[in-house]
Amino acid sequence: MGMKQEDQEFIGEMIRELDETIRRLVAEEQRLVARLGEERVAELREYWHKELPPHDEETFKLAMDHEDKKLTWIWFRLQRVHHSRAKAGQALMKNHTH
Repeated sequence: MGMKQEDQEFIGEMIRELDETIRRLVAEEQRLVARLGEERVAELREYWHKELPPHDEETFKLAMDHEDKKLTWIWFRLQRVHHSRAKAGQALMKNHTH
């Protein structure tokens, strides 16, 4: 028993919106990365991946400015949007195999 046509269309629309969101976030990420510079971005990635010792992490967090926070927020959003996009894609794929 497959998915109803309107459900397929809804998921298809959701995928298009998620793809557009990913494109916008990636463009904003690239803009911020260019402004912040490689060195700062590398430090932010260490922080983001929880590779800093706890004491350094706290100090680092306090020193973050608006653009630093915005970049880590974008990474968080991208992670969530990619996850949603994968789930939506799987739902459609599952339907096409039945």
